[in-house]
Amino acid sequence: MPTKTKAFGRALKKIRLKKKLTQESLSLEAQLARVYISELEYGKKTPSIETVFKIAKALNMKCSRLLDLTEEEFRSK
Repeated sequence: MPTKTKAFGRALKKIRLKKKLTQESLSLEAQLARVYISELEYGKKTPSIETVFKIAKALNMKCSRLLDLTEEEFRSK
């Protein structure tokens, strides 16, 4: 079973690609480093709640939706 951190990364990447955003454009909108976005997507870093809020806002979605998608990823593997 995958870790929740990896599930968050997979969900983040799917949403980002669906919205046709690059890691660079997402990082600029969320005011985070592009490398950090990459580390999140690969499950190498665990985001703080503040970071989850920044990313959700940058993706124009509610945090709860982002976390729901993370949970779906976690349960699907």
